[in-house]
Amino acid sequence: MNRYMRLAFVGLFVFLGSFLMFRMIRDGFYPLASFIGACVVFGALVFLRKSLSPYRWMTVGILLAVLFTVYPIVYTVFLSFTNMSGGHLLTKQQAIQRILDQKYIPEDATTYGWTAYKNASGEFLLLLSDEEGNYFLAKQGKELEAMGALEEPPAEIADFKAVDMVEVVQGIDALGALKFGPSAQSIAIQGLGEAAITKTAYTYDQATGTFTSVETGDVYREKNGTFTADSGAILTPGFMVNVGFDNYARFAGNDGYRRPMVTIIVWNLAFAFFSVLFSFGLGLIIAIAFEDLPGKRLIRSLLIIPYPIPVLVSIMVWRALLNERMGLVTGLLTSIFGSAPHFFTEVGWTQFAIVLINVYLSYPYFYILSSGALKSIPKDLYEAADIDGAGPLVTLKSITLPMLLRILGPLLIASFSFNFNNFTLVWGFNAGLPAMADTLVPMGHTDLLISFIYRLGFSTANAADYGFSAAITVMLFIFVSLMVFFQTINTRALKEVS
Repeated sequence: MNRYMRLAFVGLFVFLGSFLMFRMIRDGFYPLASFIGACVVFGALVFLRKSLSPYRWMTVGILLAVLFTVYPIVYTVFLSFTNMSGGHLLTKQQAIQRILDQKYIPEDATTYGWTAYKNASGEFLLLLSDEEGNYFLAKQGKELEAMGALEEPPAEIADFKAVDMVEVVQGIDALGALKFGPSAQSIAIQGLGEAAITKTAYTYDQATGTFTSVETGDVYREKNGTFTADSGAILTPGFMVNVGFDNYARFAGNDGYRRPMVTIIVWNLAFAFFSVLFSFGLGLIIAIAFEDLPGKRLIRSLLIIPYPIPVLVSIMVWRALLNERMGLVTGLLTSIFGSAPHFFTEVGWTQFAIVLINVYLSYPYFYILSSGALKSIPKDLYEAADIDGAGPLVTLKSITLPMLLRILGPLLIASFSFNFNNFTLVWGFNAGLPAMADTLVPMGHTDLLISFIYRLGFSTANAADYGFSAAITVMLFIFVSLMVFFQTINTRALKEVS
């Protein structure tokens, strides 16, 4: 690429990036606009500065990594300081425009009968008729055109053909969403036989930042992301505003959140710890016990069957097996002992079932790792142990486990972190249930922190509270990061052998 082609490419890249950035700023998406601006600057420098030329072939990958990996993290932190929720999803500019688009029908509004017409490109117009028999042609965004008195609506008007009643009934919702006539006093369809003039419901004063109701004269002022009147009435939609540390204080300062969360955190830690412990232990035992058996390849193939099966499929199978009424496992236990645990409604047994399923899903992974790691342990160590008269348990404790932990330590930490956020298993098996009693928001005894955040943000009966969910996510991220950091620096298996 010669100099002039490179300059042309950079110029086009900067133009497109700047255009997109200013569109984001106009719509109020400041975090995304900042990241796009940074990407534009980086891309331009890479192609203009010779010292950065080694990065040219990686530019696309770096930019995608920034936008799809770094930006979501930064945006989550940004959301944690806002009031973003089900009623406050838009920027202020978008909310203002939505409110300005709202219409109302005055009590003395003129009503019309109407006939819909449609052309080949899918555009509509209405032929209106008033009580005196006068007809008017209503097009989208244009003034009404007087058609005079007609005996009946014609079959065609220019290149528009009358829409038959069947199509009108089927598309009445789509027709009702269209606005015909001038924007200030548009015609809206009210039903199959009636249309009426609508007027703009609110006016906006840019200087004072207030809305005024055209119908009642009430003034609505900005308050916590919502335009609110003195009477307490509000306009929808609201918009996002910065609320500082309110979301964090709301969580930390309310015992109704803290007390159940302590239970969830304890269960979350126990679930991750016991899942890794039992999965690693079972995988290691199988790797040691079956290493020298005849038909080792067949046995190994059978043992890793749970590994390639999709997780959701395995979870559904286990749900059927543990079903309290028709499950194979519960039926077998009932026939032997006269009763069976309630794996979906009793807290202890539900937690046991989740750990059991996770061990079933995870042990093939540790079996494969352990099998490979065992082969890397020098045979001389075992020969020396035999000469010293060490038994199998001493050999396992003094040689096998220390060497395996040195090799597999990072993977055990990674597995713990993964299981700490193992949303798929917990939600797929029982959606975090059984439910806790007397909580401010829905919480379950088997909820992990990640499933609680999902429940709070996306699965509650009330409006989703994304800002509060983001704040808890940030705290969870910090907690897990610190936990992994201290695990890493204190794990002797990760230290170099002197």
